[in-house]
Amino acid sequence: MTDLHEAAAVGDAQTVEYLLLSGESDADGEDWDWGKRTPLHVAAAAGHLRCVEKLLEHGADGEMRMAGGWTPAHCAAEHGSVEILQALVENGISVTKKDNTGDMPKRVAQIYGHEECVKFLER
Repeated sequence: MTDLHEAAAVGDAQTVEYLLLSGESDADGEDWDWGKRTPLHVAAAAGHLRCVEKLLEHGADGEMRMAGGWTPAHCAAEHGSVEILQALVENGISVTKKDNTGDMPKRVAQIYGHEECVKFLER
């Protein structure tokens, strides 16, 4: 895991921004040891909105796929974060992509019982 992945995982938006501004970190860097997750997948999965926003501000690709075909929207739906799903939509990122088994983020939210996410994704 890179320093950027670690900062995204713990919700340290200040360090995320520093690493991106320094040019030492790639906003779309994949962690091959952890299912090809990008820092955006990590931040979305942990529910860290400020980190998600910083990564998107610095050009992170919100539609990159990790192992299994999950996008950051799938990760946000699993966590139950309407705010992150909303941030993705506001940045022009699709929240309706299917993973490798055909499930969209809405189905992930249903599986985990996140009704607010389901309602948001139905709009």
